[in-house]
Amino acid sequence: MKSYFFRPAERGLALISFLLAAAFLLPSDSSAARANKRGEGGGGEMKEEAKMDFQANDMLKKGIELLEQKQDERALKLISSVPRMFPGSKVRFQAYLTLGKYYAEKRNFDLAVKQFQQLDDSEDSELQAEGLYQTGICYYYSNNYDKAFMALRKVTNDYAGSVFANESYYYIGQCHFKQGRWAKAIEALEMVGTSMVESAVQGPVRVESGQRMYVKVYDQDLVVLRELQKKLEVNVTTKGGDKEVIRLEPLGKSGEYYIGSIPTLPAEAKPADGILEIIGGDIATVEYSDENTESGKINQKIAGKVEIVSTASIGFTDGAYREYTKGVFADQDCFIRVKDLDKDVSPLPDTLKVQISCEHKIERQKDESKEGVELGEETEKWEKRESAELILKETEAHSGVFVGSLIPHLVLNESDIKPESGKISVMKGDELVLAYTDEKSMASAEPRELACRAKLLIGQIQDVKIENRVVDSVDLKARKNLIEAKIFLKLGQIFKDVGLNKNANEKAEEGLVRIDEMIATSMKASLDRALVEEAFSVKWELLLVQDKLAEAINVCQTLTRLFPDSTLVDRALLRIGQAKVEANLPDEAVRIFSSIINLPKSDLKAEAQYSIGTVMEKMALGRARPGEQPDLSQAMLAYKKCAEAYPESPFAGESLDKIANYYISIKDYQRAVEMMDQVFQDYPDASFLDKMLLKWVIAAYRMGNYPVAKEKAEQLLSEYPNSPLAEKAKQFLETIQKKMGGQ
Repeated sequence: MKSYFFRPAERGLALISFLLAAAFLLPSDSSAARANKRGEGGGGEMKEEAKMDFQANDMLKKGIELLEQKQDERALKLISSVPRMFPGSKVRFQAYLTLGKYYAEKRNFDLAVKQFQQLDDSEDSELQAEGLYQTGICYYYSNNYDKAFMALRKVTNDYAGSVFANESYYYIGQCHFKQGRWAKAIEALEMVGTSMVESAVQGPVRVESGQRMYVKVYDQDLVVLRELQKKLEVNVTTKGGDKEVIRLEPLGKSGEYYIGSIPTLPAEAKPADGILEIIGGDIATVEYSDENTESGKINQKIAGKVEIVSTASIGFTDGAYREYTKGVFADQDCFIRVKDLDKDVSPLPDTLKVQISCEHKIERQKDESKEGVELGEETEKWEKRESAELILKETEAHSGVFVGSLIPHLVLNESDIKPESGKISVMKGDELVLAYTDEKSMASAEPRELACRAKLLIGQIQDVKIENRVVDSVDLKARKNLIEAKIFLKLGQIFKDVGLNKNANEKAEEGLVRIDEMIATSMKASLDRALVEEAFSVKWELLLVQDKLAEAINVCQTLTRLFPDSTLVDRALLRIGQAKVEANLPDEAVRIFSSIINLPKSDLKAEAQYSIGTVMEKMALGRARPGEQPDLSQAMLAYKKCAEAYPESPFAGESLDKIANYYISIKDYQRAVEMMDQVFQDYPDASFLDKMLLKWVIAAYRMGNYPVAKEKAEQLLSEYPNSPLAEKAKQFLETIQKKMGGQ
């Protein structure tokens, strides 16, 4: 999803923006490409930083190639070595991103999130946004919707101009949909397509032909317009003669932003029909009247121009010109399709030209002197044998789809090839290449050279190639033990959940046998560090299944001693703290949780701070005498610190919920309402908002503010119809309406 922003050269308080959903892919290795570019030194000299980036990029590319060849183990070792060997290179962030996507694809979401979180240190805002977006997706597929909301909302708030903002709105809507919050889901999904990229580019910007065009207006004066419930409209005209009016609706709660849209369609202009008809090369002008400018002028016209362009696509297809194909048959028609709405310039079907060429692979001569020496496979080289120009015709007026065909004639000898206009000769092993120049597109400010290849098929079946890779037996056995231990852990946890403790202990013991064997192997052989760390993680989980808290704590402490920089250290400490709580050792638990907060970097700090609050709350409740109000002041301070220090964590919202409960319990309803109002502004997606609304109803009712109590009860029923609190809200609503005299 791509969006563009237009800023007038002279503006008051108003801005006009254009957005459009563009159907093209951004390169996934942009950072690596930039690193490569920096590596091109001038005058034969290469700076140290550029050299480092070049080496890191080369290692990353080799790792990606191994992934494509399904050699995952070698690939992961190579890619994970990039950040360690080149800690100062910006290419390391692309390595983190690649690893994260790999782990996410394998549904190992915890490891994936660890990689994506490394992108926070990047100076590239797009990488930062993608890291947060991918983190949110991992939490979404893990059904951890609260954490997904936090990551995705940070994208929409902090990186509103990113290409990932619109996708984030979509997944925010999906999270609400999964939880049955239909109103919230619709609200989020309506925001898809509204994010924009700010740009200082003067003159026309571009939007994709044939797709809906969005117009966004920012004007501080529009707050008044919303209060008066008046409509806002802008006028749109095209060079081709169409004239339309777009009605804008308020966007968000501030009242300063309005947004509207209109579909674009390649066709003859029909003014005032609600569709913006365009032709190739068209330019649209959007005009807005700013009633009061910053300089004090009245009714100033602000106009923005947008160039309608088409991002072309090309390919060889089947005979119906529908499905793309990677192969064509000799001596039979091969069919070609190009879609480019820019070439639709007249009321009749138009034409365009493409280049078709035949290429053959240049065979490398074997160097006998290098027999037995592997220097790496050289890049294949292809040479053009013959080419021809082909004219494609538009399928119908204003379709923008151009088709045509030609027959590649098979010859046995190169001497039989006779260049002839409109025809092309081919030989066994050749490939056909379709080339086309896309003069204007959303993908590039400059003309793009598009090319598509197809293998020549003459009815022969390619030879089958069998590859065999030898795997180190020690490493393989260690991995086998780890997998089996995980299976026994899962079985043990299931048995324990249903109360079959004997079976749970037996399964956990079988898992421990395999884990101990693996850890013993790691002391003798050099196993992958990630495997060893994971083995310790599985071991303490198995011990917890057996309720051996002291031994589990010792395993966690061993991990922290062996690998103090491990990404599992914070998780190990958290488990130790939780074990201390279960062992009724609150002071030690608080000390462990505090040590997590003091770590240089951890994504569990918010949970640790919240856990301190819960421990202190439990201690206060335990000290209180029957009928006595417990002293929760220390617990509330801990919750307050969690909310203030980690506002983007789901535990911040949970902490505020605890504080609101506290205010209601001491009958400080005004502060409770103020707290809840702030929560709804800062945490619009929190899972506990239905509970918060019910508390708001209670607080407002006890304050005697029945209209607000009624409003919040209705809001709960409207936005959370499936909430277990809905029935209670109905009862409260009936009571409130009676108090209000049936209103």
